[in-house]
Amino acid sequence: MLLGLLYVTSSLLDFRTALKSHPNGEELQKRLDLLIQIFTNYKVPVVTLKDLTVEEVYPIFERINSSGTRLSTYDLMVAATWSTTFDLNDESEKISDALTPKGFGDIDGNTFIKCLSAVHRNSTNKEDVLGLRNLGPTEIDTLVSDTREALLKVVDLLTTEFGIYSWDFLPYEALVVILTKIYHDRKALNGSEVKRLKQWFWRSSFNERYRGASENYISNDIATVQKFVLQEDANAALFGEPPSDVVLKHVEFRSNNSRSRALILALAKRGPRNLTNGALVDCTEALSSFNKKQFHHIYPKAYLKRIGSGEQHNSLGNICIIAASENNKISDSDPTNYAGACYYPRLRLWIVFELLQRSLYSRLIYVRLRLFVGFLQAVEIAL
Repeated sequence: MLLGLLYVTSSLLDFRTALKSHPNGEELQKRLDLLIQIFTNYKVPVVTLKDLTVEEVYPIFERINSSGTRLSTYDLMVAATWSTTFDLNDESEKISDALTPKGFGDIDGNTFIKCLSAVHRNSTNKEDVLGLRNLGPTEIDTLVSDTREALLKVVDLLTTEFGIYSWDFLPYEALVVILTKIYHDRKALNGSEVKRLKQWFWRSSFNERYRGASENYISNDIATVQKFVLQEDANAALFGEPPSDVVLKHVEFRSNNSRSRALILALAKRGPRNLTNGALVDCTEALSSFNKKQFHHIYPKAYLKRIGSGEQHNSLGNICIIAASENNKISDSDPTNYAGACYYPRLRLWIVFELLQRSLYSRLIYVRLRLFVGFLQAVEIAL
């Protein structure tokens, strides 16, 4: 029975009468009567708050919230902006549907409203986000439409220029928020602007610029990045030094770390091949969702432990992209046994091959990171 029938008297009576024809009709009618009693007599506590701002309502909710449900800024905005003609949840779903073909359909509601606030107020501070509730119906509709258009361009950029196919590989949420503001103000970027944008993106990711950053810091950076990308009114050094092989050597690979994610993105742009057979790796599939099985330790950690190596087993220089099927085959094998098919002089894989054959782990890490940093400096961000 549909629970909606409980509040449609005529339909409910028809349903109850129809139960008589069932072999166990009398028992079923008793159960239905009990169900009706439970739902109709259930008491829902309601607290009515009048003439209070959203900022004043929030702590009251926190105090009386006995279920532990956290009230996010997005939840507050949904309630504060709702009208018979506008529902922020509906608009968020529309944007999600528009981004789904690109793999970004699971956009977080809080990310969405930060983008709205960045476009409208150049800020993601909570008070500025909540201030959006004061917009009129026409204004909020226009803002949502403009933000949706900018977000679509941002996602296009992320997929084409950085090979990002899901939120899981975005080093920081702040990157997409700032990019949304840029693409709102400038419908299309020229070659020089894209070059500066890449410098900001890679330097910020490898230098962990937005790690633990406050909304105030990100808000200030919106204007800073805009001036750098669109007006060249700053130096790239403002966003940190270029990635160094000496520094990266000591960075441990972790899936939720911006440096690790940036490394994977950069490796993917080099057209990686499986070490086992030299076949190209499908990076669109490998980077579509965060699947650790697509990332392989060239020298498996279990193998390094088995031979008593004292080196950093999880070094970024020991990570490569590989098909999951090949990764399963390798398991904890000695790399000198499985890497015989990776002889590709054109791709400099011969260097890796020679080092693997000679079991020079520390030298392998050094050479790979030097090649990696050189690629970024010469090709990707012109550092």
